[in-house]
Amino acid sequence: MLNISKEIGGRKFSFSCNRVVAFFILLPFSSCLEHRQGMYLSPTNSQLAPYHTIPFKADSLKSAVYGSLIYTTATANDKGKDWIHAGQASIYRSHILGNFQAFYGANITLGMYNLTDFYNANHTPGQATLLGGGDQPIDTFYHIPAHRYSFGSYGISAGINGVKSSGRREWRYLGFETTFQNEFGDYYSFRKNLQDSAANIIFKHHVTGSIGIYTDALWRNRHMTLFGFKFALNMLVNPASNYTRLNTYSIFPVTFFSTTFHFTQNQFTGFVQGNFGTKAASFQLGTSYRLGK
Repeated sequence: MLNISKEIGGRKFSFSCNRVVAFFILLPFSSCLEHRQGMYLSPTNSQLAPYHTIPFKADSLKSAVYGSLIYTTATANDKGKDWIHAGQASIYRSHILGNFQAFYGANITLGMYNLTDFYNANHTPGQATLLGGGDQPIDTFYHIPAHRYSFGSYGISAGINGVKSSGRREWRYLGFETTFQNEFGDYYSFRKNLQDSAANIIFKHHVTGSIGIYTDALWRNRHMTLFGFKFALNMLVNPASNYTRLNTYSIFPVTFFSTTFHFTQNQFTGFVQGNFGTKAASFQLGTSYRLGK
């Protein structure tokens, strides 16, 4: 390492050439360093459409009422910095209608939203290059402290699908599902009252709705246990006017993909579901019980 010393005005200054060179090498990249944005969306985004049990077409049962309990753990916000824990209870009815199957019901969800510290320097989005550019900080500065907020929602859901059956196998080849949830609680009040300039995107509304498509393949073993895999793609129908946006890119449409493994033995159904979507990801563990016909 080469050091250079120089006496100026009676004071001696020392410079490291290695440090000077490193400074000028890193300077063009300094404006490209990763920063976090603040995106406060509905906590129901990635847990709107859990699995609903429908009777196997080859069975004699043509309709049934189910009660369901679900636990959800999830990440939210930009880079998954916030955490969500929630429980959901629902009751719904399923039908076999010839070559179609359908379900409809209601649910209530209660949970906690764990907010992490966020310092908003309000960056303007830009294209990064070797000579600079990229997201640039502007003057506005806002601090949102870490906090734990309660939240809840209640709503309705429904779905219908076409089905093909051959003995021990069944394919629910194309389904459509929808759900609407009305949110309440401290986390909604926090978002509603949050200053628009405090974060990049804030969902200000209390009602969320979604539509989606799915496919579900099932088979039954010789012990009469039913197994299945479901794949779904859902999209929120809330308009962009329900969100505030400040110096950020577009996240619309807000979507999430889910994959579910489920099994049924007699009246009991269990499932595990992973949801991966716009600024949210969740894992759900649930069970349902057939209450009656």
